[in-house]
Amino acid sequence: MKGKSTIVFVNQSSGYLMIDIIGAFRDSYDQRVLMSGILVERNHKLDSDAKWEKIIPYNRRSTVKRLYTWTIGFLRILWLVKSRYRGAHLFLVSNPPFTIFLPLLCKNPFSLLVYDVYPDALTEFGVFKQNSGIVKAWQKVNRKVYQKAVGVFTISQSMKERLLAYAGNKPVQLVPVWADGDFLKPRARSENPFVQAQNLGDKFVVMYSGNLGRTHDVEILVELARRMQDHPQIFFLIIGGGEKEELIIERIREYQLTNCRWLPWQPIEELPNTLSAADIGVVSLGKEASGLSIPSKTFSLLAMAKPLLCIADPKSELATLVRENNTGESFSSDQTDAMIHFILKLASDQDEREKLSANALSASRKFTPENAKMFVNSPSGKVNK
Repeated sequence: MKGKSTIVFVNQSSGYLMIDIIGAFRDSYDQRVLMSGILVERNHKLDSDAKWEKIIPYNRRSTVKRLYTWTIGFLRILWLVKSRYRGAHLFLVSNPPFTIFLPLLCKNPFSLLVYDVYPDALTEFGVFKQNSGIVKAWQKVNRKVYQKAVGVFTISQSMKERLLAYAGNKPVQLVPVWADGDFLKPRARSENPFVQAQNLGDKFVVMYSGNLGRTHDVEILVELARRMQDHPQIFFLIIGGGEKEELIIERIREYQLTNCRWLPWQPIEELPNTLSAADIGVVSLGKEASGLSIPSKTFSLLAMAKPLLCIADPKSELATLVRENNTGESFSSDQTDAMIHFILKLASDQDEREKLSANALSASRKFTPENAKMFVNSPSGKVNK
């Protein structure tokens, strides 16, 4: 590809956000390359002239599997850059986390998009101790690499504030996550095959759909279901997989619940149907992660006009988003009584439910695929080619 400008996007687990970002650079580079272990396509596909270099998929089912796939993925990325894309601009996403070390080993110009702050996340979850040598060395690398980047981006104000400790005088640009309102459109229950297949037509559905990881207090929903068995119209549906999957399944079985069901990941094309089945959408973010990330499912639920029940630190950006847009309520993990009250209130008050739904849809218009253009319009989007 000598003589042609190339940008390489590195993201071990890619989906609609990455596809939209790559599409936004359509007229900026002659060649666009994605290095990823998985690519989940919805209504918008990866451009046919964009190349996909496959690496090992990210496995989040245990800490050991995470570290293994992060390491193997990083080594594959390093080899590809050194052997095929020495002159390319690198658009590095914080997945795998070890990608931050790539600029130390390559001379390519690069930009950073930080979804999760490392090593901070690893210390918050007890993988490493705050004062360990590994953490101190990683933090030193962060300061060096962030300040060399052409551009640094992140997705929430709280993460931006945390990144400034590494970026020094380098500006950190905030680009909020988005959802595609053309793909995620509410569907009436009478027209929803998922509702019919799951026999949910006469139920008030409280739904969590997403990763069942260690940062998500999803098991609280099983406890709520156990305590609300005398309200047969309320049904809890948990969809997804991850480290807590077996815990969820076992507790449903232990409590012999008929008002709570776990389902594995559903086909991505069914997402509008599954989310449409919810009367309340649940977003969970453990206290440790409150300043380190904001779940992208939040924006999908807003686009589907779903009232939100958030389980998060009251000071988290997730809680602030819900509060400022009046799209539901946020609770700390020990406020189960308040969660039950909120669920029963919405189940019995259609006016309140419709108000929160309207607010959610209105808020979603702030978070559209147009946000992807912010990467191109920033100084780092105008890289010397």
